[in-house]
Amino acid sequence: MSFRERPIISIPQSQEALVLNFVALAGLAVILTIAIRSWLALPEIFPIHFDLSGQPNGWGRKIYLWIFPIISIILYGGFTFLNRYPHIFNYPVEITPENAQRQYQMACSFLNWLKVEMIWIFAYTEWMIYYLATSSQPKFGWIFFPLILLIISVFSTTGFFLRQAFLAR
Repeated sequence: MSFRERPIISIPQSQEALVLNFVALAGLAVILTIAIRSWLALPEIFPIHFDLSGQPNGWGRKIYLWIFPIISIILYGGFTFLNRYPHIFNYPVEITPENAQRQYQMACSFLNWLKVEMIWIFAYTEWMIYYLATSSQPKFGWIFFPLILLIISVFSTTGFFLRQAFLAR
């Protein structure tokens, strides 16, 4: 069944969606704060890429500080907009009138979780750039571990919602 033939159902915002949107907005505030602070504190040219030992191996201009905030704002707006039209998403199962409500709710929840995780990955990465650029002895050490956990959470979330979609056929 193509998305043009799927039932169009309005999915009201759940309590979970409201909380996740708040957490995503908090992430946007954090990433913008870090970008502004970095803009004021860093020189015009600073390290933006680091090897595995934490040593700088790429340099960039201050304008690079705005890449993650801009992507995060676009991601937030895009995912928030897309959540209004769950009938156009790709689903791992066939959407029928019987399962549409549940599948749409899960898909909207998935997008909200993904939005939060991605924004916080970008916020943490922006902070890492600032931290490593201002550190006298830049090393990844412990600061790299939370980023790995955030990235793993994206894959875990995707796997969880794919499994839920199959179970709710």
